[in-house]
Amino acid sequence: MGRIERARGLVQASKGVTVKTSLLLVLIITLAGCSILPGKPKDTAFLTKHVSTSLPVTQTYANLRQGFRYCDFANIGVPDCKPPEKDGTVSCNVYTGDTAGKANRFLGTIQLSPASPGTKAVLRVQSHVENNENILTAWEILMSGKAREACP
Repeated sequence: MGRIERARGLVQASKGVTVKTSLLLVLIITLAGCSILPGKPKDTAFLTKHVSTSLPVTQTYANLRQGFRYCDFANIGVPDCKPPEKDGTVSCNVYTGDTAGKANRFLGTIQLSPASPGTKAVLRVQSHVENNENILTAWEILMSGKAREACP
C-alpha cells in the first residue's frame, strides 16, 4: 500500500506543478501582449497632419522624392518608401540621415492615398523629435513640388 499512496502523491504533486506552470505561461503571454515592440511606437507618440492636394499620387510621390533629394536630409530625414500598392497607396518610413557617425533613427511616416480629386496624405512625425512641426510643414511643401521653399 505504501507504494500506491506514494505514487498517488507524486501524481497529485505533478498536477500541481503543471497547473502552476500553465498559469505562469498564461501570465507571461498576457503581459507580452501588452508590451510595445521597439519598432512600433503608440499613436500618441506622433504629431499627425492630414493634407490633401489636387495632384495625383504619382505626381505627389515624384515631388516628394525630388524634394528629399534637394533638401538636406539632416533637417527633414531620408525616406524609405515601399513600392506603390495595387490601389495606388504609397507608404514611406522616414529616418534621420547618417550624420557624424550617428545611426539612423526613425522620424515618422508618410502615407499617400488616391482621393478625389487628387491625393490624401497622412504625415506623422514622432512627438519627441526636435522641430517636429517644421518637419511636417516641410514634408507638406515638398508634396507640392516646391522644394526650394521647404529647404532654402
